[in-house]
Amino acid sequence: MSYLDDLPEGTSLQVFDEDSLIFSSKEKWLYPLFELENFLKTHSGKNLSSHDNAIGKAAAFLSIRLGIKKINAEIISKNALKYIDFVNKDLPQEQKISVTYKNLVDKLMCATENQLEDLYDGDLIYPILRKRAKLVAGISVKVENLTYSFGAIKNLSFELKAGSHLMILGENGAGKTTLLRLLAGIYKPLSGRILLDGKNPSELDKFTIGYIPQSSDNSNFSLSVEEVIGFGIDKKIKNKKALIEKSLVRTSSQKLAGRAFNSLSGGEKQKISLARCLAQNAKLLLLDEPTSALDNENKKMVTDILRSLTISEIPTIIVVTHDKELAALPGWDKLILGEENV
Repeated sequence: MSYLDDLPEGTSLQVFDEDSLIFSSKEKWLYPLFELENFLKTHSGKNLSSHDNAIGKAAAFLSIRLGIKKINAEIISKNALKYIDFVNKDLPQEQKISVTYKNLVDKLMCATENQLEDLYDGDLIYPILRKRAKLVAGISVKVENLTYSFGAIKNLSFELKAGSHLMILGENGAGKTTLLRLLAGIYKPLSGRILLDGKNPSELDKFTIGYIPQSSDNSNFSLSVEEVIGFGIDKKIKNKKALIEKSLVRTSSQKLAGRAFNSLSGGEKQKISLARCLAQNAKLLLLDEPTSALDNENKKMVTDILRSLTISEIPTIIVVTHDKELAALPGWDKLILGEENV
């Protein structure tokens, strides 16, 4: 059996490791490749090849991202071949992607093909595809004619689709922190409304929002780092310890394990608060100046985590920041309080 053999009737994708069939799907569009992505999380392959019913630029990108080195297609687009050539030009000969196909077309009749035509940055392509496939962890945010007694929050309206990410900028006193607290349901608006996933913030499950204020909790309760992170995890979750350990690793905070939270510095508390949000898999992250108390190394850590989240897990993220490096992350929408916003 080989990736060059005919596809069985009704099958849209077959994937082989050497000459062994390891994956097959009858789904359409890009869903077989996203199914394959989940499959490969628990199954490894050394020499992957695929036979796909139709390969556009999106499928070419995902196939290469998943480690497929030999691609066979019933139909392939010129856009897909152009992208494969783009990848191959930087690869040594023995690692280049090989392609065979039966039919070549200019483009697949798909909106995704047009959307990706001029994109080559994988960090931009991948979240676009996950959003189009509705494979995002985030929730929608809708703010309508919001008014509060502090700052520049007067008849403020904006809307974010699930999985969007937004930087809130503006001068001190403009109401940036206040807006986060309104979104978190801590403050109540004077007028207007906030809908998160179509609901009032108070109607959401308590683990939906992960909120990290600018000044972390300075209480005298001697909770351990692990206990603070554990507060963000639903009691129904069985692998709580593993989630805590994973969040400590992701925030480079393993050395803080076992410490009392109130013994940590401001920057260390900020990292543990971020670890708590990661452990709870929050669908909406609200971060107020997340890098303000951190040194350069830990600022980079937070920036890298946010970049990773926007590419793969894709929760909805709203960040208040004065950090120029953080604000320069590509692909983020900007809301400047104090200017006219619609």
